[in-house]
Amino acid sequence: METLQRPGLDLSLGATVPAMKSRPQPPEYAPWQAALLAAADLAILILAALGALHLTHVGLTSLAAQSDVVLALVFTATVALLMYERLGLYRTSFSALSRDQLYAAFSAALLGTIPPLVILSVLPALAPFRATLSIAALASALGLPAARFALHEICTRFAPPAPRRIAIVGSAERVDALPSQMSLTPSDALLRLPLPNFDRDVDGVTHDEDVAALPWLRQALAWKCDTLIVTEALPPLMMPAILRLTEANGIKLAFAPLRLRPHACDFTVRRDGGVALLCPRSLAICSPAANAMRRTLDLALVVPALLLLAPVMAIIAAAIAIDSGAPVIFRQTRVGRYGREFSMLKFRTMHVDAEKHSGPVWAKSGQSGVTRVGRILRRTSLDELPQFLNVLFGEMSIVGPRPERPFYTERFRALLPRYGERHLVAPGITGWAQINMMRALQPTAVSEKLSYDLFYLEHWSIFLDVTILVKTAVEFLFQRPV
Repeated sequence: METLQRPGLDLSLGATVPAMKSRPQPPEYAPWQAALLAAADLAILILAALGALHLTHVGLTSLAAQSDVVLALVFTATVALLMYERLGLYRTSFSALSRDQLYAAFSAALLGTIPPLVILSVLPALAPFRATLSIAALASALGLPAARFALHEICTRFAPPAPRRIAIVGSAERVDALPSQMSLTPSDALLRLPLPNFDRDVDGVTHDEDVAALPWLRQALAWKCDTLIVTEALPPLMMPAILRLTEANGIKLAFAPLRLRPHACDFTVRRDGGVALLCPRSLAICSPAANAMRRTLDLALVVPALLLLAPVMAIIAAAIAIDSGAPVIFRQTRVGRYGREFSMLKFRTMHVDAEKHSGPVWAKSGQSGVTRVGRILRRTSLDELPQFLNVLFGEMSIVGPRPERPFYTERFRALLPRYGERHLVAPGITGWAQINMMRALQPTAVSEKLSYDLFYLEHWSIFLDVTILVKTAVEFLFQRPV
């Protein structure tokens, strides 16, 4: 594995950190798979409604007599399916794992219960059917994940996704450098086609027969690639001919200029006369709308959580005081959004002044200096509860990259150029890296953790946040080992 080495790091951190590799892009569903999933979701909604009618002893004839109720039910099902489509359930999946499909479908089903709840509250005519609609919503919330899990298993077993076949053509240096920057999976196949003088090879090539005679293009076609990536600019007069040829063979043509990197931004292509403009824009998670949605979700969760957990937090505080004295709250400086430092709150799990002589020490499983109560709190993650106050104060979010200490942040920035992008958003109590990796990590895992954090930033949606919260709750209940 390629490594980056820098001098001057303490022994607790280590001097060798693996180079970061981009996470694979979310797998896309084929059209037939998307249609199958939509049909299955509709069938589940219908079965859930019929089951609820049966359990509440509501006959179809009595229901059909009330047209407004029927319209409300049809509207609710339609809105739910449209919501699933907007959430991306029929386009891509965040993971190829069946377990993650289950979490994602359950999260979407939870969001899909919002329309019937709203309709129940605004339509008095539905009052007699509240029990029926509630049971139907619950049944669909359980049935949709089960159906999605089963279909994913069937599709994976009998129609596994075909590996990508990617041909890369251009100057030798760029052809060699490009794959390390791509989100490739182990099953993807690459064909490198380096050319000593690309511009000379394509100069004056405009007609279909001339394009078809290009040796590198013939080689790519014979290899049966599905994507052809060109690292150089093609002559404008050549574009119509090569597009006709690639489209006729089902090949996606793409350009990858190495001097442009979508780090902390997205690009859109806009035509201005005869010029193609590449326009950068901030990631979706950095938009004002995303900030408002994330803050609303934070407050909607943290305020009731603090009220409900106040007795638990009081008991924990008393246990810490009895076990090892005051203080019960541990304040530690962490790096937050835009690199601003803040005091992250935790229940104290170590003896006072545990790092007085050693300096910053990387937390790890079985660490010395942990108190008796601290071991329990760390094992159950209850030491993190005071961070709800950080969320309330706006210093953290419920979901986001975990904040790190300034001591380590400086060193990780020196090793990993994109490490600073984690600070584009407020740090979180839980995150995409936390639910996909072990809690207690070695410093050498920081590059892999960064790849998960960047994946979260680049593919953020409120649906992804809800999925992370659902998976975090399950991990907490069943106590995945640290």
